[in-house]
Amino acid sequence: MPQPTLRERLRYRSDQFFQSGFTLQLFISSLIVVAVVLVFFIIVEVFQVTPGPDYGADPTGEGPYWPSVRLWWVITHILETYWLETGTFPQILATLLTLFNFLVFAAIIGLVGSRIQQRLEQLRRGTSRVVEEGHIVILGWSGKVVPIIRELQAGIENRKQVYVLHTGMQIDDVETRMRRTFGRGRRTRWVIRQGSMTDIKDLEVLSIERARVVVVLQRDEGSEQGDAQVVKSVMAAAHIIRDAAPDDRRKPQLIAEILHPSMARLARAAAGDVPISIVEPLEQLSKIILQTARQHGLVDVYREVFSHTGNEVHIAAAPQLEGRTWEEAVFSYRSAIPLGIYRDGMVRLLPASAAADFRLRKEDQIIALSRNEKGMRCADPELPATAPTPNGGTVPEAAPVRHVLLLGWNAKVLPLLKEYAAYARALGSSFSMKIVSPAIPDDISADVLQHASGSGHELAVTITREDYLREGVLEALLPSGFDAIIVLGDVWKDSLVEDPDTRVIMTLLLLRSQGTAPLPSGEAQEGMARTGSRKIVGEILNLSNKELAESTGTVRDVIISNDLVSRIIAQVSRDRRLEHVLRDLMDEEGAEIYFKHALRYVRDDAVVTFDQLLRASISKGEIAIGYCEDDPVSGERSVELNPDRRHRIRIHERLHLVVLADRE
Repeated sequence: MPQPTLRERLRYRSDQFFQSGFTLQLFISSLIVVAVVLVFFIIVEVFQVTPGPDYGADPTGEGPYWPSVRLWWVITHILETYWLETGTFPQILATLLTLFNFLVFAAIIGLVGSRIQQRLEQLRRGTSRVVEEGHIVILGWSGKVVPIIRELQAGIENRKQVYVLHTGMQIDDVETRMRRTFGRGRRTRWVIRQGSMTDIKDLEVLSIERARVVVVLQRDEGSEQGDAQVVKSVMAAAHIIRDAAPDDRRKPQLIAEILHPSMARLARAAAGDVPISIVEPLEQLSKIILQTARQHGLVDVYREVFSHTGNEVHIAAAPQLEGRTWEEAVFSYRSAIPLGIYRDGMVRLLPASAAADFRLRKEDQIIALSRNEKGMRCADPELPATAPTPNGGTVPEAAPVRHVLLLGWNAKVLPLLKEYAAYARALGSSFSMKIVSPAIPDDISADVLQHASGSGHELAVTITREDYLREGVLEALLPSGFDAIIVLGDVWKDSLVEDPDTRVIMTLLLLRSQGTAPLPSGEAQEGMARTGSRKIVGEILNLSNKELAESTGTVRDVIISNDLVSRIIAQVSRDRRLEHVLRDLMDEEGAEIYFKHALRYVRDDAVVTFDQLLRASISKGEIAIGYCEDDPVSGERSVELNPDRRHRIRIHERLHLVVLADRE
C-alpha cells in the first residue's frame, strides 16, 4: 500500500481534532489565533504598514509606541468586521484578517455553542446524583409505572412521596405523561433520570442504597427486555446496596417483575442478602383470568383486595390473643376479618382447617382483611349469641366450566392452560379448550401444549390458526357451544387490527352481534341466543380501554392486566410479607376465594347478621369475607367485602357469600 499523501494526513489530523475533547479543541483553536496574529504582525512590521490616525499612530512610523501600535492594529482587525483604511496594502491585510475572523471565530463560537448545548442535554438527562432519603425507585418504563404510583399514592394518604424514575426513554416524553396524569400536585413528586437499567454507573446516581423500595419492571419496548435484563438489573442494584449501605443499616426492598417462574430463582440469587420480592404477572394473571371465567365477578373481589382504596390485606401482631382458638381470634376483631396467621416466616391461611385444636401463639401475626390499620385493633371475642339455622334442603350448585374457547395468543396461554388442567384433574374428565389465533407459532401444536400443561386424557386441547376477526371465522367456531369464552390480546402483523386492546374490543363486538343474529335451526338458535349469558372474560392492557370494552354489552368481567399487576406490586411495596399472602390466595393448592350460595349455610328467607354468616362459614372450615347479590335482570353481581358485622341480611337464592376456602 502506498504511503499516505499530504492530503490524507491533513484529513486524518482534522478528524482527530474534531474527535478530541473540548478542552483540547479550544486549546488548539487558541494556538491558531495566536499564530495568525504573529504572522500578520510580522508582515506589517516587515512592510512597515502605518495604521491610520484612529490608532494615534505617528505618520512617520516612529515614536515610543512602536511596534505595539501595529500589533494592536492587527488584533483589532481580527476582532472587528468594520474597518476603513486609506492604503491598498493595509486594505488587503484588513480584508484577510476579517475573513480569518469569519472562519476561525465562527468555528470557535460553534465549538463553544455545541459544548453548551451538550451540557444542557446532559442536564436534561439528569446526570446529578439524587439527594433523597426513603424514596421509591422504579427501573424501566412500562404501562405499569403510572398505575403503580397512583396506587402507592392512594395508600400514602397525606404524606409526600418522591419517586425516582429511571428509563431509557426521552425525559421530555416521560415528563409529559406524568404531568398529564398527576398534574402538579404537591403530594406526588418525581425525579427522572435517563440511562441503562443494567449499567452500574447509571444506577449509582439514583441513591438506591437510601431508597425505601426499588421496583424493577419489564420494559414495554427497547433492547432491555425480558427476564435476563431484569435479573441483571437486580444484580446491579444489589451490588450498589451492598457496597454503599453499612451492615447495620436497613437495606431497601427489591421488587422484581419476572415472567417465567424458572427465572425467579436466578433473581433471588442475584439479590443475595438484599431482601427481594418476586411478582410473576403471567402466573398470577392466568389464575385470575381462569378463576373469573369460572366465577363471574371474582375479578372485582381481587381488584379491591389488591387496592389501597378499599379493603386490603394487613398483617399485625396480636400477642393478647395467645392461647385463643381460631374462632375466638376471628371474633376478636370488629372491623377486620382474619384470614390466617404469619408464623415463623410462613403464611398459613385458614389455620384451623388443618388442625381442629389450633391455638394462637404469642409471636403469631394476624393476616386480616381491613379498610385500614385502625381496623386491626382487637379486643375480647364477641361471638354471636345464636347460630343461624342450617339449610336442610337442596343447595343449588354452579355447573363446572368444562369447555372453554380461548381467542387470542400471548404469554399467558400456557400458564392458563396449566391452571385449567389442574382444575380438570380435580373434577374429572371431559374438559376441553379450543385456542384460536393467527399468532400461534408454527412450532406449537395441540400435543405440545397438552404435554407442556401436564394434562392427560382429562383435558382435550385443539388449536386453530385463523384470524377470528375475519368474516365468517368466529361464526364457524359456534361460540354458543362453550361454557366460557376468554378473549386475550394478541398481535398479528397481517391482521386488520394490530393493537391488542382494539382486537379484544372488536372481538367482543362480534360476539355481541352473534348473540342477536337469527339462526336457521332451532337448536343452534337456542344455543346462540344464550351467548349473551355465557361467561365471557376479556383481557386488556390499558385501564383507559375498560369502558370501551364494557360498552360492548358482551363481557361481564374485564381483566386490566397492567392495572392488576400494578396493584400487586404496590401492595408488596407496602409490606414485603404480602408477597406470600397474595401468592397463596391465588395458589391452586392453597385456600382460594369462591362465591358460594348463601343457602349452603342458612335456610331460605331467614334474616341473619353477617356475624352469624361468618360463624356458619367457620363451622365448615371456611371464612366469609363478604357477600354478593345477583341482579335479577342483568345478572350483574354487586360485591360487598368486610361489611358491618351487625348488618342484617335476608337469605335468598340470588345471594352468595364470598368465602376463603380450601375447595370449591
